[in-house]
Amino acid sequence: MKKLLIVFALLFAMPAFADDLDQYIQLLKTDLRAQAKDIISKGMMTFTDEEAKRFWPIYDSYMVERGKFLDARVAVILDYADNYDKMTDEKAQELLNRRFEQLKLRNKLDEKFRPQFATALSPRRLVRFYQIQHELEVMMELRAISQIPKMKWWQSE
Repeated sequence: MKKLLIVFALLFAMPAFADDLDQYIQLLKTDLRAQAKDIISKGMMTFTDEEAKRFWPIYDSYMVERGKFLDARVAVILDYADNYDKMTDEKAQELLNRRFEQLKLRNKLDEKFRPQFATALSPRRLVRFYQIQHELEVMMELRAISQIPKMKWWQSE
């Protein structure tokens, strides 16, 4: 829990979006993902040997596919950054559509993997895993949205 709080506190020490986008994206893609297994292990308290043997291969596959989702999210952020000073209504609508499509795909990913995780964990432990996983995802999303400048709605065309 202490490590989770430290990671959360560090969310606000991110580089500015416009100043160092490459460094920001690298941190978004690797920082919490690199620590995810450790955070999950500690949050689950203990895995039995049998649970670990069943769970981690499923989790690794899940993270590979989830990485594709994160890459698509980063692509939208990069597209937004590239168009920030010249945003049109059409581009804004495209970015919004892409984001909502990503959210749909993200839900499909969980629908695909939830039955697999259920073969490795009891229902209560599965709920606990999803709670911890959700916290990690919220922190990553908070990191992203806290560093991205808001749309200039007052911009003339």
